[in-house]
Amino acid sequence: MSRSRGSPGVRYISGVIKNVRNVNKREFQAFYEDLFDADCIILVGEGRSQSALYIGMGQMDKVVRTMVDIDFPGRNILEAAPVLEKKHDKIVLLVNSGSGETATPKIVVRQLSEYIERTGTSKFTIDVVVSNPNSSIGRIREKEYGHMVELKGREKKPNSTNAFFKHGIMNDVYELGSLLLFQKTKEAINEYADYRAVFDKIDEESKVITKMVKEFVNSDIYWDTIDRLETRSRITLGGLGPARNVAKMTAIRLQHVKRAIGDEAYLSGPFAPKPRAGDILLLISWSGETEPLLGWCKEHKNFGGYVYSVVGNESVLARETKSFVIPSSPVEFYERATFALSPLPMHLVERLNQRGLKLPEYIMEWWHSVDQ
Repeated sequence: MSRSRGSPGVRYISGVIKNVRNVNKREFQAFYEDLFDADCIILVGEGRSQSALYIGMGQMDKVVRTMVDIDFPGRNILEAAPVLEKKHDKIVLLVNSGSGETATPKIVVRQLSEYIERTGTSKFTIDVVVSNPNSSIGRIREKEYGHMVELKGREKKPNSTNAFFKHGIMNDVYELGSLLLFQKTKEAINEYADYRAVFDKIDEESKVITKMVKEFVNSDIYWDTIDRLETRSRITLGGLGPARNVAKMTAIRLQHVKRAIGDEAYLSGPFAPKPRAGDILLLISWSGETEPLLGWCKEHKNFGGYVYSVVGNESVLARETKSFVIPSSPVEFYERATFALSPLPMHLVERLNQRGLKLPEYIMEWWHSVDQ
């Protein structure tokens, strides 16, 4: 079976980088200045948009909250807003939603907008990244307290609600683009730089990402993983902290392809099944020394499973698994690991297509949309 080494993954990642570079600088400046001045940032998103936001804005030198935090001061933003106002001087609700119509973010934006207009408070701003500026969330730009950044990547409009749901989950270009934008925004704010530094950082990072993905996609480890994924096997992806969001983003996409051929993809945790011989475990860890992950690795191998890892260091996990090392600081590692793993579902679909296996149309449409 022939291997399409490198080119498809590099092509769609080039599209991701192009979209981020083409963000309107005037829109972005106002958005960036809100985040720079804030002493509290509340993150809101759903699915892979949420994971991209959490990874990109993690390890920030500010108070960063989510509404599912155990100590979030309320059951919703309306209950929390008065409490947050007493604790902070400037609070940003930061939303990531490709469609601009995602259910939970849309509700939260509406509720906080109503609160701001009812109370007249000047402590809150609502800053959003969307692909559709005319969406419900995108129109927050029309308010004095709202700023929007338009990020391309979700132009395709499937012709049914069900197809839209599926395509939204399999979408790659927007999710990865938003991750890169948030990552470099965070780094620039941590360094007290102005908004222009974000685009300098994006230019530098684009070279690193392109080289790294080429290296991974052309590695024996990568194609050994594809070989295992096309077999009758389950895959579990695992990590702790930010690495869990990397695992989640990859698992969601792989689940669609694996389920289409009668298998499953899982995120590690209490609902993941016990390993069986032939199953796959893929672990993400910057240190490669995290005890729970080493325990999962040992258990999986004892049952006759295959264990792979993406790590930031030569480490115990790297030695105990088939591993790809991404030399980087912990601040950069999780973004780069997400990009490295992103071509896996695409190349799995390509392999299955070469075998002549009929896959659902929405998967084939997604595959063609990134392999162009």
